[in-house]
Amino acid sequence: MTIIPIHRAARPSLHHVRLAAVSERSKYHCGPSATLSRLRPSSRRCNLTLIHCQHHWRHPNSQHQWQLLSSIPQRHENEADVTCHDADDYEPPNALIDEESIAFRTRLKEQRRQNHTKRYEMAQRKRELARRKLLAEEWMRIFASSEDLFRATLRELRVDKEEWGNDGRSYHGGENESALLEYRSFYLDSLPSFGVALTEEDPESNISTAAFHSMERFAQSAFADPVFSKKFRAMNASLKRKEELYDELGNAKEVYSRALRDLMEEEKVLNAMESGHKSGHATSSTDQFRLNSKSRGDYGELDRIEQEVNDSLSQVSLAKSDQKKLAKQKNRVNAARGLVKSMTKRIDRIQVDINGTELPLSQDEYQDTTTLLMAISSEIIPDLAKFITNRHSDFEKYRQLEQHTDLTKPQEWYPHARLDKRKIIFHAGPTNSGKTYHALLRLKQAKKGMYLAPLRLLAAECYENLTSDGIYTSLVTGQEQRDVPFSTHRSSTVELACLDQDYDVVVIDEIQMLSDSFRGFAWTRALMGVRCKEVHVCGGLEAQDIVKKIAKMCGDDFEMKTYHRFGELRVQDKSLASSSTSKGSYTKVQPGDCVVAFSRQDIFAIKREIEKTTPLKCCVIYGTLPPEIRAEQARRFNDPNSEYEVLIASDAIGMGLNLSIKRIIFNSMFKHNGEQIVQLDHSLVKQIAGRAGRRNSPYPHGEVTCRDPSDMKYLRKCMETEIAPIRKAGLIPTASHIAMFDELLREYGSQKQTSLHETLRKFSEMATVQGDFFLCRKRDLEIVSRWLKDVEMSTAAKFLLCMSPVKESCARSKAVLLRYVEKYSKGKVPGIHRSMRPKEPTSFNNLAELCSVYHELDLFLWLQSKLPSNNALEEVRAQAMKEETIEKINRGLARADRLSLDRYDYLSRDNNLRTIWSKATKESRKQQIS
Repeated sequence: MTIIPIHRAARPSLHHVRLAAVSERSKYHCGPSATLSRLRPSSRRCNLTLIHCQHHWRHPNSQHQWQLLSSIPQRHENEADVTCHDADDYEPPNALIDEESIAFRTRLKEQRRQNHTKRYEMAQRKRELARRKLLAEEWMRIFASSEDLFRATLRELRVDKEEWGNDGRSYHGGENESALLEYRSFYLDSLPSFGVALTEEDPESNISTAAFHSMERFAQSAFADPVFSKKFRAMNASLKRKEELYDELGNAKEVYSRALRDLMEEEKVLNAMESGHKSGHATSSTDQFRLNSKSRGDYGELDRIEQEVNDSLSQVSLAKSDQKKLAKQKNRVNAARGLVKSMTKRIDRIQVDINGTELPLSQDEYQDTTTLLMAISSEIIPDLAKFITNRHSDFEKYRQLEQHTDLTKPQEWYPHARLDKRKIIFHAGPTNSGKTYHALLRLKQAKKGMYLAPLRLLAAECYENLTSDGIYTSLVTGQEQRDVPFSTHRSSTVELACLDQDYDVVVIDEIQMLSDSFRGFAWTRALMGVRCKEVHVCGGLEAQDIVKKIAKMCGDDFEMKTYHRFGELRVQDKSLASSSTSKGSYTKVQPGDCVVAFSRQDIFAIKREIEKTTPLKCCVIYGTLPPEIRAEQARRFNDPNSEYEVLIASDAIGMGLNLSIKRIIFNSMFKHNGEQIVQLDHSLVKQIAGRAGRRNSPYPHGEVTCRDPSDMKYLRKCMETEIAPIRKAGLIPTASHIAMFDELLREYGSQKQTSLHETLRKFSEMATVQGDFFLCRKRDLEIVSRWLKDVEMSTAAKFLLCMSPVKESCARSKAVLLRYVEKYSKGKVPGIHRSMRPKEPTSFNNLAELCSVYHELDLFLWLQSKLPSNNALEEVRAQAMKEETIEKINRGLARADRLSLDRYDYLSRDNNLRTIWSKATKESRKQQIS
């Protein structure tokens, strides 16, 4: 920079100085902050004055040259030095201003005006951004709290489902909310960023103009007021809280009505017991008086007097037991009263909470603002949906993942069956009504048909029936296949229904089993997937509604045929025993009776008691017995020339066996279902009781009673109650479903491999089914899949193994499965383990082990059919060992009276079951109250 010095030859005065900076490269003008100051002279002959300019210090590389633009008059000696702090405000007298100075001043003013305008516009922009930011934040808070806006966004994303309900909560109580929660996380995570995009108006955010117009409408509405917006959100929370309180109130009233009904019944029983106790006491006193008078009148009849004294003592002991029962009944009444009282208090408390819930807005105001909010938000929801899709790269993958768990339209799984319109004929009626008989008559008339049975026994029975009529029929079960050349008919279990061939008539027996939590999927699959002109389904009236719904879903015609029971079935007036603890009650059994017990130990203990105390011999039927043994025992019982006249059985007789039973006797109304102690439900009681009385048998009419007199009331209630209609049918995913889902799950989760049990667990969480269906075997599939975690096989093959007839609670079944799969996966030949060899039974425990050996061999043959090892020798060996096992079981049952049985009392076990069930019921009621 070159500085022009001011020489002091004549010591001029420094008045009215104006300086300008002239750059050699470009011109820079000093801003309004420039100041003029005097510097200390660098020599005795010169003095330097310059302008400090902020703009110049920012450009240190610029070459500036200072030039004196105005004349410098002489300074008098007494004049002081002048410092000018603002050269623009200083007007030197007699200044010589040229054109360049005027232009500089004009440019300086224009620059000031532009800077002022920019600062004002920037301030305005900041205020506008702050306002829009507040509006966007408030709007996103409303989006986050509103279920209506969330569901509208899901509909825009095309992932909304009716099964989630209108309030965003699943009908399934949490079982199938995984997808809903995942979509909600996408939604809530995107709202803050979407609000920022609305604020900044970034062109890259792809926000439409309509969304910004919607933002302006929102700013002009009442929601722009933070106070009103807060009230609106508080209103949403209050209404949700009120809805929860009303639900709680409804549940409390239901418990209250049930408790009140129980109280009335218990009081009625108590009044009857008190009146009976008083009359009995009066009768015993009269008898005692007669005894005393008679004994005084005739001293010679000592035996008679002694007998009457013993009778009086027994009446006294009976009175003591009655007093105990009376005390217990009073305790029950007091407990029922306490429950009613506590429920009354709870209902009052809930009502107070409902009345005390304040609503920040009136209903009309809230409704109007909600309508306005939905109208305003309708323009922005499409942009929000696009923003969610673009922001979350995994959203589309998750949508595909969720689509593969959509089980809401199972009828579309069978496209070949949907090509033709079928006719579904429902033969509905109770047991011993002839419904299956008429369906089989139509099957015999068909050119090509198929019978689907719930059990192997029924499939084999139908196979023999059709074959005896000269119809070529094949038999197909999980463990046995009899392929008859040129066969026109097929008899199989329902799990092995053939869906690849066309038939004229298909009969599906026991259709009410589609509601079973373990096997129900097989009936649903057969009903939807069989390819035929006529589908005849047989079952109870309780399945009418669900079968009709499925027929409508499939677009098929529906026809109903109702049947009535041939013979009368009545409940006897008295029980077999006089009290719950009475021993020897089974001395009253008669030929044709069937005693129903729910434990193998109970069955053999009752069998031994009857055969010891009566001349009658007993057959036994229970679930773990091989089907061949059960059929043989049923044949012996039905044979009038056989020595076996009494049947001791479990609930296995409820289906699949035709028995000539005169009377059903329930040993107990309680059983262990594998998880807990339960009381028999109405449908099971009626199904078992319906086995009594059979057309074309010695006992056309049936009777039913109980051993324990305390069960008679519940038995009558069950027999008088209509079975509740079936609401849901079972479903299960196919192997292709699981394989595709596993592949998508690995892509979504960025995992190379997932175990099958994790895949099944995630599938169960995400699975969406309609209200008419439910998923079967979720727990069982997960247990078996965990066993196969370390096995090197495809997902589809592992899923097939999960469907095997393995018992999850049996360690020996697990060992058979794992041994076979381990050898098969390594290319080795699976063989029969030495532990599967049958041994002669010496006790009832050995007999139970033989039944386990049979099921292990059965499982081995099932694995051979599904995963063939090309080793026919092992298959033949397994069949021979099955037959040997059956023979040894038969021999063990024939000499059951000589088998060792540990000390076992079925009366004590029944009392324990009642006690456990009673405690569990009380605990559940307490939980409902709390």
